[in-house]
Amino acid sequence: MGKIIGPIIMVGSTFFYALITPLTKKINEKTPPFTVMTVSMFALFFGSLILSLLLEKGSYSKLMNQRNSIVVLLLAGLFNVAAFWLWIKAYSHMLVWQQEMFQLLTPIFGAIVAYFILGETISAKLFIGLLLVGLGLYISVK
Repeated sequence: MGKIIGPIIMVGSTFFYALITPLTKKINEKTPPFTVMTVSMFALFFGSLILSLLLEKGSYSKLMNQRNSIVVLLLAGLFNVAAFWLWIKAYSHMLVWQQEMFQLLTPIFGAIVAYFILGETISAKLFIGLLLVGLGLYISVK
């Protein structure tokens, strides 16, 4: 049962992420990108804050004592802003299904970054997967 919980959680997460693109694309037709980002990120912040206060009592005080952790989290937040902004900018150039296809690159880029930052190993399978995903993206978006 333990091995199936992770994939079930990821399917749920993927479903919710799949909802974001059509919803924000629909709003973006009449609303500037940074306004879309601000409102959706406020909802993320507010929801995360409430859940953190309810479920992770005392975590903020521990975090404030770890300067490096705060810097890394702020950097991750900046990357999130850049990624979200680029995602919204692509709305005017692609259909939603085409845009969603690029999410297939996330685990590949994640593995490469994890190699450099975390020292995780990379196998030949990753590069074979990169070629297959690249070919699939080329065929589907062409």
